[in-house]
Amino acid sequence: MKKIISVVQVMLLLMMASCAQLTGPYYLEQEKYDQGIAALGEQLKENPEDASSAYYVGRYYLALEKQKQAQPYLQRAVKLDPENANYHFWLGVDYWALKDFKKERVAYGRALTLDPKHISANLYLGHSYLDKGKWAEALVQYDKVIKLDKYNPEALYNRADALKHLGRSSEEITAWKKFLEYYPDGILAMRATENLNLHGDFTYRNFILGKRNVTLKTMKFKTESARLDVASKKSLHVLAAMLESNKKLSFHIVAYKKGDVALANKRAQSVRDYIMGGHPRLDSKRMELSWFGSAERIKRGGKTFSIDDSVQFITDVQ
Repeated sequence: MKKIISVVQVMLLLMMASCAQLTGPYYLEQEKYDQGIAALGEQLKENPEDASSAYYVGRYYLALEKQKQAQPYLQRAVKLDPENANYHFWLGVDYWALKDFKKERVAYGRALTLDPKHISANLYLGHSYLDKGKWAEALVQYDKVIKLDKYNPEALYNRADALKHLGRSSEEITAWKKFLEYYPDGILAMRATENLNLHGDFTYRNFILGKRNVTLKTMKFKTESARLDVASKKSLHVLAAMLESNKKLSFHIVAYKKGDVALANKRAQSVRDYIMGGHPRLDSKRMELSWFGSAERIKRGGKTFSIDDSVQFITDVQ
């Protein structure tokens, strides 16, 4: 009889653990953290050995920014299931939130001992090194992440930042461009572009158009012609979409071509014609043209750079 009860108990424990693994992610995804704490907290009382329930309750408290309450649950999960790399990783995140950075790195290290390909543990260990100014160590971690996840935005951005602090300018420029190739929008794109421009590289530029800051790839043309390069057209699609969505927006298209004012004129027209070609209902007067037969002079970081061929967009209405 005792043997039968023992088997039943084991089956119940397994069922409860399986239930936590199914319901745990649900409360996270639906952001129903308090409900998750209530449900899996009760389950944990019934089965104190349920590592999965302890883990998810810890995650819910973390999501609620209650790091101190999260810690004992995450520590419990690690103790109950020490071979689970994910549990060690999230315990590390909790240590970070509590500013216990030494224990944070230890937790990531344990996660990586169990699973060297754990992307988040590699990434966050890199962040930890970056915060401590250990640029070379951070770079190693970000390289590992990119090998596992080619398009990881945090690794791509912070890798460039680490190279910047290491003074490896040529590699830094390449890294900023790689990040911008995949992620040309948002605040990180703007910062990446600012860093790129400080080196006198204006492959990408930031513009203020209306009430928006926007990063655009620099206009390129076929050699000594007004024919737009294919790579430039994506930026013009962005401008067209902005004009369509904001009827009050207008801007000047200003072209520069050192020594050839006529070609500068044609290039300004070419840019506007391309935008109008896909959006014929737009009023061309919202895109005034200007052109100069000289280089554009751009000031960045206390330096002045001279660009022989360029197109600038200057907002007309704020």
